[in-house]
Amino acid sequence: MNKKIKTSLTLAELKKGDVFKIIGFDKSCGNFKQRLLGLGISKGQIGQIINKSLFGPLEVDIEGRKLALGRGMAKKIYVKKFTIVKESYELLEEYYNQKVKN
Repeated sequence: MNKKIKTSLTLAELKKGDVFKIIGFDKSCGNFKQRLLGLGISKGQIGQIINKSLFGPLEVDIEGRKLALGRGMAKKIYVKKFTIVKESYELLEEYYNQKVKN
């Protein structure tokens, strides 16, 4: 793991409503990245925490796909949290503009 990822938040640490960008994955489990790719989750994607209860999975929206991820899995996904509302909207606007072009 590089230094940037070590100081990052994990998906499990975010709160309901937080907007994030996936910046990396825990490399301790070899097939973990393949499992995420199978779910359509990859580095660079933008998402939001939809629901997070005290127990049970986290509900997330990653680029329009709603998923339930177990906490163990969420602890292995490193993210950059966007705390400023303006920054979040700019990031989402950039994503949707790219989708329209493609």
